[in-house]
Amino acid sequence: MAGSSIAGMIVGTVFIVIFASATVTMVDNINKAQQATEVNLPDPEIDLITAIWTSNDGGTLVLTISNVGSETISVNHIYFSLDGGTPLSIGDSSLTLDSTGSLFPGETIDVTQTGVADAPTDALLVAFEYSSSVTVT
Repeated sequence: MAGSSIAGMIVGTVFIVIFASATVTMVDNINKAQQATEVNLPDPEIDLITAIWTSNDGGTLVLTISNVGSETISVNHIYFSLDGGTPLSIGDSSLTLDSTGSLFPGETIDVTQTGVADAPTDALLVAFEYSSSVTVT
């Protein structure tokens, strides 16, 4: 009888060690997952200075954009929308822009879109959680 009690204590101790190890591993994995989700998004500050539409070439829109913040922003992360329409990245190949692919702090660029047949009234610029809008002239 004494032998089976000792064997039961050994098996019980082994199970306790296994459960403790699994708990430590689980807590470590939860902490790693939490750290992986803590992403700091950029906080850009951009201004849409002007939006000018002319009837040239079937309608041409020129947006003047300035980075008034301290962070460099990829043009692929900057979107604009006309009159609440579908947003379009200013890095889109259908647009012409005088930029290297990034908008540096203090830099001002022009973005040109041709084929804008109807004169829009409002233009909205968005980058991450920052936005700026103007009336199209």
